[in-house]
Amino acid sequence: MPTARPVHLVLTALTALTALACVAGCGGDGDGGSTGSPSSASPSQAPSRPHKDGHLTFTVLSLRCGITGVTGSHADAPPQGQFCSVRLRVENKDPNYHVYETERQHLAGVTGDRARPDSFAMAVRRQSEKVKMGGHTLMEVELWYDVPKNAEITGLRVSGDNDPSSFTSTVPIGRAPNGVLVPMKPVVTK
Repeated sequence: MPTARPVHLVLTALTALTALACVAGCGGDGDGGSTGSPSSASPSQAPSRPHKDGHLTFTVLSLRCGITGVTGSHADAPPQGQFCSVRLRVENKDPNYHVYETERQHLAGVTGDRARPDSFAMAVRRQSEKVKMGGHTLMEVELWYDVPKNAEITGLRVSGDNDPSSFTSTVPIGRAPNGVLVPMKPVVTK
């Protein structure tokens, strides 16, 4: 097998060179530019405590504003004002299915349609509008908002499901009419 060793050495060398090249310039962790994906938690911003609405429990992992563009696998775009991005953990601690809806999560400090996630930015980032969460399921999502440049963001209003309170019940579990405020001051990208 004298030919196997040179081929193995060449493949090993190519793999090492590819890895080295990727370390030097293969996209980053999202913190290097204003258009990347936000990390789960920033050193300057601690996650919120969990907040429950309906059957779903929400934790805001990060909130960033002042973002000058959104980039995805098939498009990019600037905002009309500024983008704010929220990294949100959603947990269904119940054994039944419950639906998470993106459009029900509103940015606090903004009124009207601008308080809802921006449909184009969400499509660019390929984020689902609705997710049917299985029992005892946890997921993390990105929410993208296009808000006025002078908006005073104070947090996120989260809203869960309104399904029956139990398997044998027809009475809804109930949820806050305007969502539950998760207060958080955004980190502003410069």
